[in-house]
Amino acid sequence: MLDEGGHVLLALTVASLARWLTSIWSSRVRRGQFVRVGKVSELNLYPVKSCQGILLESARAESAGLVSKGLHDRQWMLVRANGDFLSQRQYSKMALVRVSNHHDNIHLDAPGQPTLVLPKNPPVDQSRFMMTRVWGLKVLGMDCGDEAARWFHNFLQADGVRLVVSSGPMPKKDSSKMLKPWGNPAQPGDLALFSDCGGYLVMNDASLEDLNGRLQNKVTFKSFRPNIVVSGSQAFAEDCWEEIRIGETNPLYFRMLDPCTRCILTTVNPDTGERNKDRQPLETLKKFRCMPPYGDDPIFGVNAALDNNGTIQIGDPVYALLK
Repeated sequence: MLDEGGHVLLALTVASLARWLTSIWSSRVRRGQFVRVGKVSELNLYPVKSCQGILLESARAESAGLVSKGLHDRQWMLVRANGDFLSQRQYSKMALVRVSNHHDNIHLDAPGQPTLVLPKNPPVDQSRFMMTRVWGLKVLGMDCGDEAARWFHNFLQADGVRLVVSSGPMPKKDSSKMLKPWGNPAQPGDLALFSDCGGYLVMNDASLEDLNGRLQNKVTFKSFRPNIVVSGSQAFAEDCWEEIRIGETNPLYFRMLDPCTRCILTTVNPDTGERNKDRQPLETLKKFRCMPPYGDDPIFGVNAALDNNGTIQIGDPVYALLK
């Protein structure tokens, strides 16, 4: 016979099991409501935050972002001496830094500079740890040394800058801890390395086409830096996606978090590293993509979090659960 405490424990266990079963049932019902919205048409990995990306045919999708041949998305980041992150917002010439994958190393190249060679996953050395900040959220990084710092100093003419890396088992950024005026829909465990928000940015090819129809000088996705581009949907249909499922046999499930608010970085020409004197395409976006509760910053693209790991490739079908 069970005593009173045993009955309580049993009741709690049954209640917990019931909630879990209800959750599984609800999830399956909801996932049966997904509708086809397109296919994956572009995959981009940005090993060094705010530098050039690498166009991929396929990749490993993990909770903290895309991974390809040992390279992780936003694995490196340039910072001030006090740890505050730097990007094209401050140094537009970062757009000219080309990143390439070479066995156990990455190569960084820029006009007038020798090639900077860095190990993909350097041994963790706590003496080189440095607390950095991405939009106020503390993220642990590891200093890449004086040679890397001099390389960026010489190219950008920037004093006191350091390059940091997130290597191996180092703790990653928990996106749910980021404070946003409109609230943060990320959940504990939604990880990222040094990205602005979550592990993924999803964009829609038709939305870019709509924007270009309003511009005198067309732009590409290089100006917006998405990880995943979907084609075959209507313009701005992504605003209504609550979740997306990518693939058939072993599909990936992404939760769409919140829209990506756009800033001065979009005005940098990714091919020249120069800012557009008319602040385009940002000013055009402001005319039709500013929406409450996101203030004066227009929205374009959606931040996303991944619930399971797997493989993603160009041509994969994309299904959406609509809001």
